[in-house]
Amino acid sequence: MSKAALNAAAMSLSHDLAHNKVAVGVYHPGYVQTDMVNYGGDISASDSAKKLVGLINNLTLIESGVFKHSNGSILPW
Repeated sequence: MSKAALNAAAMSLSHDLAHNKVAVGVYHPGYVQTDMVNYGGDISASDSAKKLVGLINNLTLIESGVFKHSNGSILPW
């Protein structure tokens, strides 16, 4: 599934689940320091995970379906 298709699916799912008061979150973890990027990323996996947990814990129905970076900024599709 492409990134655009994933975002569209999340938006559709957020609309489908809104009547059940279920929010859907889509997040970009950031440029994470992993072996995949030879540990050249900007943020550790642990710090990225902590930020994502914070965003998930604060997710509201108003923000459901929105694509966000781990720093909290809204990303365009």
